[in-house]
Amino acid sequence: MSLNFGEIVEPSTRAFWDDYDEGEEDQEPLQPLEWEWLNEDNVEQKLDNVKLLLILEGQGISAFAGVAVLKGKSPICQLNSGTTSIYSVPDKGLLVCVTEEKDLNSFGRITDKLASWLEMAEEVVGVSFQPSVMHKGTSADETEEVCFIRSINGRLSQFKALEAPNVITGLCGGALSYRKFKDQTASAYACYLDSCVLDSVSAKPILRLLKSLSVDCDDSYQLKFKTSSNLYL
Repeated sequence: MSLNFGEIVEPSTRAFWDDYDEGEEDQEPLQPLEWEWLNEDNVEQKLDNVKLLLILEGQGISAFAGVAVLKGKSPICQLNSGTTSIYSVPDKGLLVCVTEEKDLNSFGRITDKLASWLEMAEEVVGVSFQPSVMHKGTSADETEEVCFIRSINGRLSQFKALEAPNVITGLCGGALSYRKFKDQTASAYACYLDSCVLDSVSAKPILRLLKSLSVDCDDSYQLKFKTSSNLYL
C-alpha cells in the first residue's frame, strides 16, 4: 500500500480508540488553582507599580533564587497546587515568580493565574534553567562551558539569540505567548547547564545576566551541601 508522508491511517478496529477513551474517563478532574496569600490575615494584597515581572523557572531554582536573588525573603503568596510562589520587592518595583513545576498540563493554567501581573508589568523577563543536552546545535566551544545562555526577544546584545529548532517552553513560554497575544513585549533567556546542580561556577553567568537586567542580586553563589549519609571517607 502506498502512503503519503504525514498521512493519517486509522486502525482497522475500534480496540485502540476504546482503550484511549477509557483512559480519558479514568482521569481525575483537575484541582482549581488558587493563590494562597501568606500575610497574617491571609488577605489578597494589591500589587501595583510593577516595573519588572521576573520569572525564574527550573529544577532546583528555589534554593538559588532564595539566597542569591531574594536574600531570604518570604513569598507573599503561592499556588495551592504545585511549586509556584510569588515574591515582592516593592521598593524596586520587582515581582519575582519562582517555579519548579514539571507538569506539562499546568503551565497554561499557571499563566492564566499570572494574567493580571503579566498585563500590569512594564517589563516581563523569563529565565529558564535547562540541561545543556536539551540544546540542539551546540558548538564545540559551548560543550566545554558549564553554562551558556540564549535569548528570545532579548535586549542584551551579549547573548546570542535562540535558534530553531530550539524553543522555550514551560511558564516562560506561556508568559511570552500571553504578552504577545496582548500586543505587549516580553523576553526570555534560556540558561543551559551541564549539571542539574547549580553551583558557584555555573551560577556566575546567570548572576551576570540578572545584573544586566538591573536585578539586585549577589555577586556570587555558594552551594550548601547537607549531610545525607553516614559514609566516612
